[in-house]
Amino acid sequence: MKDHLDQIKATIMELRNIDNKKITGKLDLNKCERVAKKMDSLSENCQECEQQLLELKNHLIQLKLNIDNLDKQALKQHHLLIQKSYNHLQKKHKLLPEGYYMSIYMSIGMSLGVVFGLTIFDNIALGIPIGMCLGIAIGTGLDADVKKKGKTI
Repeated sequence: MKDHLDQIKATIMELRNIDNKKITGKLDLNKCERVAKKMDSLSENCQECEQQLLELKNHLIQLKLNIDNLDKQALKQHHLLIQKSYNHLQKKHKLLPEGYYMSIYMSIGMSLGVVFGLTIFDNIALGIPIGMCLGIAIGTGLDADVKKKGKTI
């Protein structure tokens, strides 16, 4: 399986070196590489990861060969393939995207900040930033813990 990952990395590097930055930006190659790395590390125990990794390798090779003729349909197919793999990693392997907890706890903190700002401080403008800061602190701590355990994509 290391061979698949090496070929995927090489193909992504070649796609990054293409002059047309508009197309390479639409391909979201960073996300593609992160998904491939995670799928490679899990492919020993998961047949579906192994199959999707092979499918991703073949797809990227086809993209590289047809880079001059990419249309909306090809980009849509690329995004669907990446999202399918991403969803598999989230659902079957319980992996989380980076910043997951921070985004959740920031919004919770802001909503609690509104409540406490109105009731305790009698000033909504003071409650929102305090709640947001607390939410960001808690969420960042949880995200760091998840990343340390290797459960992020």
